[in-house]
Amino acid sequence: MTKKYFGIEIPFIEKMGFEAEKISEDLVEVTIQIEPWQTNSFGVSHGGVMMTLLDFTMAMAAKVKMNHDGAAMTIDMSTSFMKAAKGKVKAQGKVLKTGKAIQFCEATAYDESGDILAKSMGTFRLIEAKPL
Repeated sequence: MTKKYFGIEIPFIEKMGFEAEKISEDLVEVTIQIEPWQTNSFGVSHGGVMMTLLDFTMAMAAKVKMNHDGAAMTIDMSTSFMKAAKGKVKAQGKVLKTGKAIQFCEATAYDESGDILAKSMGTFRLIEAKPL
């Protein structure tokens, strides 16, 4: 049975190993323990892992803020990387502005010492989750 994240099943996120640590209307916190299969040729987290973590955290922040049971579709996302990621990573996401159809969000990833690893801003549309 697939694990549910914020009310919906997302097999890819389950495979990634994300854990929801804090869920509130104002802040969502998601963690990951970087595993060897998630690293690049330098032995640190692949950028795609970090972008997925930030994307998921922002999308879930939008869902929680709007009390939405369906899915959150990424419309746009920009990410800046500041430091390589190893070990346990924590991402915190929040909604900056809500609209009728679009949610504007941001998320920041931190290492265990509290240093910023990466920061993203994203735009999301909340939609009904429909099986394929």
